Amino acid sequence: MKLKRAKVYRDPVHDIISYENQGDVGRLMVTLIDTPEFQRLRFVRQVGLAYLVFHGAEHSRFAHSMGVAYLARRMFDAVREGSATDCPDRVVTLVAALLHDIGHGPFSHAMERVFNFHHEDYSRALVSDDDSAICQTLRTFDPTLPERVAGLLEGRGNAFCADVVSSQMDADRFDYLLRDSLMAGVEVGGYDLERILLMLEEDENGLLVNVRAFESVEGYLVGRYHMYRLVYFHRCVRGAEAMLQMTFSRAKELMDQGVGVVAEGSLFGRLMRGDQLAPTEFCSLSEIDAWAQIKDWSRSADEVLAELASSLVNRRMFRAVEQDAGSPARLARLEAAEAEIVAELGEKSRYWFTVDVATDEPYSPYVPSSLSRGKAIRVRDRDGSVFRIEERSPLVGALGSASYSFRRWCYHPSLSGLVSKVAAAHGVIPGHGA
Repeated sequence: MKLKRAKVYRDPVHDIISYENQGDVGRLMVTLIDTPEFQRLRFVRQVGLAYLVFHGAEHSRFAHSMGVAYLARRMFDAVREGSATDCPDRVVTLVAALLHDIGHGPFSHAMERVFNFHHEDYSRALVSDDDSAICQTLRTFDPTLPERVAGLLEGRGNAFCADVVSSQMDADRFDYLLRDSLMAGVEVGGYDLERILLMLEEDENGLLVNVRAFESVEGYLVGRYHMYRLVYFHRCVRGAEAMLQMTFSRAKELMDQGVGVVAEGSLFGRLMRGDQLAPTEFCSLSEIDAWAQIKDWSRSADEVLAELASSLVNRRMFRAVEQDAGSPARLARLEAAEAEIVAELGEKSRYWFTVDVATDEPYSPYVPSSLSRGKAIRVRDRDGSVFRIEERSPLVGALGSASYSFRRWCYHPSLSGLVSKVAAAHGVIPGHGA
């Protein structure tokens, strides 16, 4: 009898990702990939609106999730060499890695801030909801698998498996740093993945790495730091996200006033009303639907909504200006200037001007009072002892003690004169915007 060939997926980062058709686990993974819920991720971009700045960053959460599952398999097999392909820990780890982003909606985190939901909740719900094809597929394989996958997505279960799926050195971060830097056309996210994979280990507390990959892990953490500064927190990327949030906020305000900005009973309308969508309903939304709605709003009779929407569609970006808070005295002057701008604009301030404040920790050091398991990256020394990487690395220690934060003014270009005048009056002259 002729054997079926493996199912092969070509990947720009990992080259060939394959699943054997002869094994139950391989068939499970392929079946999950082919579900409507997972295929929807083709229409959700991995890095939101970053492609408006880095034009190559058009890649999807589908591609990223494929990479995460691939790396989770490599991590598991490297540490537990010789384990059966269908051992329960391996199956739940691979499935959880594949499905970790299944609950992301259009524009991912930017939309979560508007509609006040968390993609992790929808990810767990889709895994456990008997109406979803994903849950049905998992139950067919093993009736207990949906609950075990949902548990691992919450950090419960075997410590090593949980760390592979979500930790400071997990398959998710390993993939998105390489993939996002490649697709964005920047070279700062690269690191020595192969060396790290070769040196991964496990103990009763979860995942750790051999000291022989010490410098490679340092490079990985530095790469993450630079990717946040250069790509994820790029001022124009964040400015575009602010415009998106303002657009949907304005539409929601009009809808609350009884203005028909969305079709009656549409999923977007229900989401904007604050309704809790069923997991399978939420999973029918993609960025195709969102852009169609935004394009329709660009022709709205409401001037504010039309301007916001058409600016997004035609990439007429708001100015995004760095404002370093520096000292408490400067922060006080900034806040006074911001208050004056808001007062000058009145109602328009909510849609023409915003202050973007964000912080990222490139590395989260161990905190004895923290309830988070496995927060630190642990390293096994040559004598068998285990230490936290920040204890021996001044570089990682510096990353852990100095979080990256910024304060930016995002505003409509027509406000340049007003902003400059107020900034000068308060002694906080902004830098050059884009």
